[in-house]
Amino acid sequence: MRLRLLIAPLVAITAAVLAPGALAESTPHPGPDGCDHSKPPAAGTSKPTFKKPGTVLKPGQKAAIVMVTSCGTLRIELVQNKKNPIPNSIAFLVTKHFYDGLTFHRIISDFVLQGGDPKGDGTGGPGYTVDGKVMGGYRYAIGDVAMAKTAAQPSGTAGSQFFVISGAQGAQLPTDYGMLGHAADPTSLATIKRIARFATQSSVPSKKIYIWTAKLDSG
Repeated sequence: MRLRLLIAPLVAITAAVLAPGALAESTPHPGPDGCDHSKPPAAGTSKPTFKKPGTVLKPGQKAAIVMVTSCGTLRIELVQNKKNPIPNSIAFLVTKHFYDGLTFHRIISDFVLQGGDPKGDGTGGPGYTVDGKVMGGYRYAIGDVAMAKTAAQPSGTAGSQFFVISGAQGAQLPTDYGMLGHAADPTSLATIKRIARFATQSSVPSKKIYIWTAKLDSG
């Protein structure tokens, strides 16, 4: 069953461990539509499962995840506070190259871009979840990045799947989803628009959209 923002059960996965850094660096080469639809070197590689991570980010540390996609770069400025373990968890996965080669498997017009599933069909995860406090009274905005969860899971539950608010309908979602950060700079917003053009009624993108690399910027 697919994980569709409060719809389906999340299935844990097991896979052979890929040594961090084992894959060569890669850079997309955009075509006329501003995107590179070829497969990055990491596409299709098995991803490991993990136990809950230790500390990667210090409390309050400013950090960002720089995600190079088929259609440009997303710079996700992380929302750090003591009651939100999600940024630390995702930073940990990034340091393990977990997101390299994964896809945006679900794109809905004027709604969200969803990715971060190692199975690519909405059923995968990293082998664990963390529970982040939902921001009371907050309203999502275009460029916000939050964590997908199932209907059965408590508010703020997070594995590896995330979604990016890409339109007005997405901004109306209830704040049941743990916050990762904001990708609201001009470059990120342009990337969001390019990815959103591949939305379909079925939610399966009309062309493959990959995460080529994801890196932690903690400087």
